Amino acid sequence: MHPLRKLFDNGTLNYDIEQFPMSDIILDQVQSFYPQVKSLDTMHESMNTNELYDLGHKVNRELYNTDFYKMLDEVISKYIQQESGEDFLIQRFPGVRFLPPNQDKEGSVLLFHQGRWVGNGLGMYTVWMPFTPCYESNSMQILDLDISQEITRKAVSERWSYEKLNDVCVEHSWPITLQPGQAHLFFQEHIHGNIPNRTGKTRCSTDIRILVKNGQCHRRWPGSYFRPLGKNFQKTPEFKKGEIIVTYAEYEGIKTKKLDLYFQSLVVKEYCRRAGIVPPYQHGENEGLNHTHLEHLVEKAGTDHILLTSMFSLPDDSNHRVAILKKAVASGCKIHLCNEDMIVETAEDIENVEYIRTFTNDWSSPVEQLEEELFGS
Repeated sequence: MHPLRKLFDNGTLNYDIEQFPMSDIILDQVQSFYPQVKSLDTMHESMNTNELYDLGHKVNRELYNTDFYKMLDEVISKYIQQESGEDFLIQRFPGVRFLPPNQDKEGSVLLFHQGRWVGNGLGMYTVWMPFTPCYESNSMQILDLDISQEITRKAVSERWSYEKLNDVCVEHSWPITLQPGQAHLFFQEHIHGNIPNRTGKTRCSTDIRILVKNGQCHRRWPGSYFRPLGKNFQKTPEFKKGEIIVTYAEYEGIKTKKLDLYFQSLVVKEYCRRAGIVPPYQHGENEGLNHTHLEHLVEKAGTDHILLTSMFSLPDDSNHRVAILKKAVASGCKIHLCNEDMIVETAEDIENVEYIRTFTNDWSSPVEQLEEELFGS
């Protein structure tokens, strides 16, 4: 059993709200768009609730220009990592969300679910942190672990309808009751969700996921979904006129072998859009030839920049991967890992890639594991 299991079994974290005034920072950002808002829990009285979704996007972007995410890292470090002594990655883009009263009238009630059903591996743990008082129906509803596991097995084995799953979860769930300065800790097997908010108060909260060393991550890729706690390996790309820039796609990796070229290209195109360049010529690997074309582009083609979909576009074998990256650094060819916003141009960059890429090698599926347990292979 992992040391964090006991701490995260519907546990409570208490932090110093004066040292970490994250609620105040969020309110400042909300007021920059809606000056008439007086408090986070009464936002719905000063604006249309159908504007909250768009406001959430705007506020989350602006929060990166404040100390908000630095404070989140410090809270996680002080109250979880230092207490447990465990090494883990933290969610790269945790977002602040707003839950207004009567959200069911707009069709936005979060269904009951657990981590394995939404792409999370069982090596992940969740910190749910409200920035307004949460209680009764404006809070997240959660189930105890034993009931969650029993319902999960029955829902899968008996093929429950959505209505039955929701009704059973509502019956057995309870509201998390917290104040700003507190957070709720749980892991992926805990079923949780929302019910219609009838309190007359808006809830503001965020949820942060962490991945433990060698933990099962399922569909949440280290590097793009997770980053090291308190660190930022991301770089802003710079391209000079006359440089040779190409993209590269392949189907060799543990994560990319089933990722169609169209979807690989979308990641690279978005990276180019943010960088302000036109997507360049696209090279494709000869499938089954073990990244030989990538090695050619790095060593012999005079390429200045190679845009890869992800660090998972590099060889899965660590020795082969590092050898290619070292050749790229030596030749002055910059390797852009678009899904992670990382650029390899120094020996330190290679170390950073390897730290994230080797953090876990558990690519198993908790969904398939449960199905095998219930139905056999």
